[in-house]
Amino acid sequence: MTYRRPALALLTAAGLAVLFAGYLRLSSTVMVGSDGGTITLQAWDMLHGNVLLHGWALSDVSFYTTELPEYALVVRLNGLSPEVVHIAGALTYTILVLLAALVAKGKSTGREGTARVLIAAGIMLAPAPGFGTSTLLLSPDHYGSTVPVLLAWLVVDRCSASSSGGKPSPRTPLGYVPVAVGAILAWGLVADPLVEVTGVTPLVLVCGIRAAQRARRSEPWAWEVSLAVAAIAAIGVSALVSLLIHAAGGFVTSPVQTGFAGFAALPHNAFLAGQGFLLLFGASFIGGQPANMLFSVLHLAGVGLVAAALVVGLGRLFRREDLCWPAGGRPPAPPENLVVPLLATGIVLNIALYVVGRYPMDPLSTREISAVLPLGAALAGQVLAAPLLRARIFPVLGAVVLTGYALSLAVYSSQPRVPALHQDLAGWLVAQHLTAGLATSYWLANITTVDSGGQARVRWVSALDGAVTRPPEWETRAQWYEPGTNSADFLVTDATPGSAAWRSALAAARGTFGQPVSIRRYRQYTVISWKHNVLPFLH
Repeated sequence: MTYRRPALALLTAAGLAVLFAGYLRLSSTVMVGSDGGTITLQAWDMLHGNVLLHGWALSDVSFYTTELPEYALVVRLNGLSPEVVHIAGALTYTILVLLAALVAKGKSTGREGTARVLIAAGIMLAPAPGFGTSTLLLSPDHYGSTVPVLLAWLVVDRCSASSSGGKPSPRTPLGYVPVAVGAILAWGLVADPLVEVTGVTPLVLVCGIRAAQRARRSEPWAWEVSLAVAAIAAIGVSALVSLLIHAAGGFVTSPVQTGFAGFAALPHNAFLAGQGFLLLFGASFIGGQPANMLFSVLHLAGVGLVAAALVVGLGRLFRREDLCWPAGGRPPAPPENLVVPLLATGIVLNIALYVVGRYPMDPLSTREISAVLPLGAALAGQVLAAPLLRARIFPVLGAVVLTGYALSLAVYSSQPRVPALHQDLAGWLVAQHLTAGLATSYWLANITTVDSGGQARVRWVSALDGAVTRPPEWETRAQWYEPGTNSADFLVTDATPGSAAWRSALAAARGTFGQPVSIRRYRQYTVISWKHNVLPFLH
């Protein structure tokens, strides 16, 4: 008994290390692009003293308090390279597997606690190759923003009454719980406004319903109201933090482009949402090999579990909860389990916003609902472990499914590694001693800089309408274009030679920077060079 907990901790650490290694290898089978390159450059800037990212214009999501510090740590240990994106992606996914398992476990122990952990971790065990891997194991895009949400639900769950038998928790300073939950949600909101959908709104909605139920029965409802108020306050706190960062000269973000897509778009959006739901849970049938198709069929088991758990979880949203009275006449403990309806509501709201919005375009758009995977896995573990244990076939069937999932992870991660986007260009530029220049595409610029380890600094510009101009304020830093402190003497485009885009780029380059000294071709790239710094002539 004395050695049980240390042994369990050691076994858990070893299992997480094995999972991280597998996810790192799986991540390397997909290509790192400029989105991953951009956040890597932001982390590099932070490490070199630009903690507030002065001069950076980011997208509508900053990841400033979530993945960006993680990237900075990886860059510090690994250096500037595309491998940073693979390492950080694998690390985030491993953390979320752990958090989903902990939320699923709750306070259950014994066989049920183990079953809860295995269900949640099993559902997340093997991300689908291709689109699934690039969505979940590459550059951050909402997925890692589920970390603060799950941490908040862990706090709520650990400080609530016991989920088995209705016994209250030991003496816990419950007054601090809303403050802690609000602080965690505010931390997530600074990084990603989507936490309003997956975390804040579910907490306000669920606690509002529970408080109304209790008020009608003349029961205490202060606990639920305090949590809802903390969630609302988190929005204000995060807005204040962002305002202070901006006032101190830090980064700025673009407005979130939300809006109703229109009724005509709903069928298409719903189809992509369904396709994305399958993709997230490993049941991807998009252009797969025969073995991958077989594993996708096997992953339908996880899809079914989450769908069933979602129905149960939504049903519990309006279920009457009995009060649990601690001994000694103290105020009542929180209701039995808020986490189940919180998880279910977060999933539904995320998918609903996706379906009616303007984001769905292709399978890669699934990143907008990637939080559904850890939330769904935790939900399935919470509500289905007990009934599945009562089915005598579950241990055998569960072992078969988990073995299949583990085998699929092994097969997926054994696929060939893929070099980062434009890795060949980066190597050629360094070999030609071209160290500072411009590129006519966002997808050419930041990732090439990272691919070269910073030896070839390539900045994004627009080359249209006969002029080369600074790009939109999106994932760029203003100081890059200041001629007093920076320089550039070449421009690269990957437009097809002879095409309208290629001719337009050359005409804009000549018209803005003058006659070049050379125009060279390397594979699909055209590199135009000058003997002078062209930044002073940039429009």
